[in-house]
Amino acid sequence: MQIKSLISYFSKLAGRLPLRVVLIVPFIIQLIAVVGLIGYLSFSNGQKAIDELTTVLRNEITTRIEQHLLSYLKTPHLINQINSDTLSLGALDLSKEKEIQHFFWKQLQMFDSTSYISFAGEDGQYIGAERREDNSPNADKKNLFYLYTVTAEYLANSEGYQEKLTNPIENYKPYQRPWYKSAVKANKPIWSEIYALLDANDFNLAVTQTVSANQPFYDNDGKLKGVLGTDIFLSQISDFLRELIIGKTGKTFIMERSGMIVASSTEEQPYLLNPKNKEVQRLDAQHSEIPSISHSVNYLIKYFKMLDNIKASKNLEFELYGQRQYLQVKPLQDERGIDWLIVVVIPESDFMEHINANTRTTILLCFIALVIAIIVSLLISKWPVMPVLRLNAAAQKLMAGKWEQDLPIERSDEIGDLAKSFKSMAMQLKEVFEDLEKVNKAYERFVPKEFLSLLDKKSVIEINLGDQVEKEMTVLFLDVRDFTSISEKMTPKDNFEFINSYLGQMEPVIYQYHGVIDKYIGDAIMALFPTNADDAVAGSVAMLKTLLQYNATLQQKGLDCIKIGIGLHTGRLMLGTIGGLTRMEGTVISDAVNLASRIEGMTKQYGASLLISEATYTHLTNASQYLIRDVDKVRVKGKSKPVTVYEVFDGDLPEIVKLKKQTLANFKQGIALYRGAEFSQALSYFNKVLQIYADDKATHIYVTRCNHYQEHGVPDKWEGVEVLMTK
Repeated sequence: MQIKSLISYFSKLAGRLPLRVVLIVPFIIQLIAVVGLIGYLSFSNGQKAIDELTTVLRNEITTRIEQHLLSYLKTPHLINQINSDTLSLGALDLSKEKEIQHFFWKQLQMFDSTSYISFAGEDGQYIGAERREDNSPNADKKNLFYLYTVTAEYLANSEGYQEKLTNPIENYKPYQRPWYKSAVKANKPIWSEIYALLDANDFNLAVTQTVSANQPFYDNDGKLKGVLGTDIFLSQISDFLRELIIGKTGKTFIMERSGMIVASSTEEQPYLLNPKNKEVQRLDAQHSEIPSISHSVNYLIKYFKMLDNIKASKNLEFELYGQRQYLQVKPLQDERGIDWLIVVVIPESDFMEHINANTRTTILLCFIALVIAIIVSLLISKWPVMPVLRLNAAAQKLMAGKWEQDLPIERSDEIGDLAKSFKSMAMQLKEVFEDLEKVNKAYERFVPKEFLSLLDKKSVIEINLGDQVEKEMTVLFLDVRDFTSISEKMTPKDNFEFINSYLGQMEPVIYQYHGVIDKYIGDAIMALFPTNADDAVAGSVAMLKTLLQYNATLQQKGLDCIKIGIGLHTGRLMLGTIGGLTRMEGTVISDAVNLASRIEGMTKQYGASLLISEATYTHLTNASQYLIRDVDKVRVKGKSKPVTVYEVFDGDLPEIVKLKKQTLANFKQGIALYRGAEFSQALSYFNKVLQIYADDKATHIYVTRCNHYQEHGVPDKWEGVEVLMTK
């Protein structure tokens, strides 16, 4: 049952895919799967081989380092034992310091790893010989040898005897030194702490990190006579580590359990110099500037919690800058106190070069095989698929309205029959769509597409009774002045022609400024500006200027000019559909509509062409770009809150614009004095306006009001608001 369901699912899926894809993709998927599996197995086996190789290499390197160090660390204790036996047999006499110095000097010649051989007596005696590398600028890197007593340092000659005094020594008591006390307390051969030997003459030239092997010496009666000591250069361990081949860029280093570096295969010194106080600080591996060292130690601390917890050899892996690193840590211990950690770090990239090259080759071969397979599949599938693709392309173009298509109707097989039926269907659809297009264009003239857009509808078919949306818009009312008297002089036919001619002038301007005509009311227009108030004001000014050009055309025909009044108000309104089951229409319902209509009616009273409400004024982006004056503050019928009305006179006749600009300041001052009940002073400013612009109807209104209030006084609580009793 499950197999049938699976087959059914893939059948449905194949039916949703292009035919060419169904023919080609399964073959390509098989090829990709096979080649990908081969590539994965190749890469996986290579990775496994690298893991095994690095494990063997790390084990070999750590074992080699361990063997070398154990051998290297035996030498100083062997020298101490030789010197102890020589003194016990009486071959050397502690009272003959020069002979013992010479004997120590000869041992330095025999053992290159030693840097210092000494004897410190219980009675304060001190005998020593030192190997020191001459690092001065003019030297040839040769070894210098020095001989010591408890009171002086001497440069040794080529025979191993004192040549000259180089440095007197005062108050040196070797039996009080920590290394002396530690050896006596242990009563057996031990190692000292790692320390630095400094050149007393030049701090920057000679810094050598050493460790000392110390052994107490007893006479034949078992009495403590002193401590024998032999120092070795730890730098020679670093030299040995640098000679090791650890992959291409692998690193190895040795550190104490405290994390302090003993030696490393890098050029980084295992100490830090402080020239100010002439101190040498040992380098903590965590603070190393070599990333593979510092990150390795941090990882070990994170993995083991403490370095003291490392008890046996351990192979680990971690990431450094996004690349895998192979890490091995192995403890190194002896019975005399050495407790170090050998660390080997090898980047995976040292071994992945060939594997990555093989992977790239595999990917390239896969890509070539895939391209060849696609080309072959396309060629094979072309013969049965091309006719179907032609039909499919024709259907796609048919959806775009391209009815005439080149179809394979010349074929006599099933595809040819399908093509003929398809062509017949296309011609029928063409006729239907052409008829529908005509109907849609006719509908758009009754229900504008902008109205549909505001309702978030794509077609008139989607509109339902009661569809509505609330939105802030600017409402425009436009009306022709004294149209009744104009229409009385015309026949009904002339009336229709005149109105259509006039509306044909106004309509394009409204749409140019993103307006939507809601309805025509005879000669009046109600429009909406859903974008912003600036479009409404700019569009209204443009309509007034268009009217000036239209009037010029009427005058040429011997007809009377017409005047219009425009009122604008901005507010929230409900846009939607009203009506019944068989008849409905789009409309706007809001107090904003009523107020815009009343403001348009006020244009006759104030002799203005364009009046806007205070709400529209405050919604302008930059009101100063228009010529605006405050006309009045009124309370319309049915409203309790007063409304300030502004006149925009950019669209007036040029001579009227000039006069209103000249009188704007006096008119504004007169309005302010009037609202402050300073009627006498207000009259003086209004009279100045009339001296320049005698036909300013708004000014005449204020002169009449001032005279009235001077004679009869103002009502109680008068605020300069005029109450309009008419709609």
